[in-house]
Amino acid sequence: MSPLRKRNGRRAGPSLVAHLPEVRQDVDLILPDRERFAARVTRIAEDEIVLVLLLDARDPLQLGEVAEMAIEFAGPRGLVRIEGHGDVKAYDVVILKLAGAVEVVQRRDFVRVGAVRPMALAPLGEEGEEDGPWIDTLTVNVSGNGILASGPDTFEIDTRVRFRVRVTEGEPPIEGIGRIARASDAGHRGIAIEQLSDESRRRLVAFIFERERIARRLTRDGEL
Repeated sequence: MSPLRKRNGRRAGPSLVAHLPEVRQDVDLILPDRERFAARVTRIAEDEIVLVLLLDARDPLQLGEVAEMAIEFAGPRGLVRIEGHGDVKAYDVVILKLAGAVEVVQRRDFVRVGAVRPMALAPLGEEGEEDGPWIDTLTVNVSGNGILASGPDTFEIDTRVRFRVRVTEGEPPIEGIGRIARASDAGHRGIAIEQLSDESRRRLVAFIFERERIARRLTRDGEL
């Protein structure tokens, strides 16, 4: 059976619209053999999504080919997967037909990836105001609902903090509010994320998926 499970008779309706990507959003196009290609959304219609591949897919794709395909992208709550049939218009243009075989999956249990990124924390008072100076530290690993920081070991469990994490050079840091949920003997502090804007969560999840994708590729290529 194809890894893309077919759902006969389902059409793109209101429940799907909320999960559609945005125009110019980067997505992964997944072929029936699970090979992935980075792509960008250029147009969205009621029953199709037009994609431009960022790399030429001349070998695995044939012009005019219509096959079960899927796209995956980072949504506010996790990974969104939309299944359909891909109509290959050019070696770098695919139209994903949504009618007839659509499935959307929201992954709510976020994966955790190792990532050392600059981070700053500031304790919050009972009214949510900053109750101390910003302290620079580093992330150890991140997920969509929590961050493990290398420190500081002065923060007690249950301390509410405001955090800033710079996931991509040249872009503003991701900012939110969390709570110190655990502490390790090494001084690490586990932060449970309590408040994060939709845009910040989208950026965080996109970063996590990209790190996970790189790790899978390195493992597949025998570099890990």
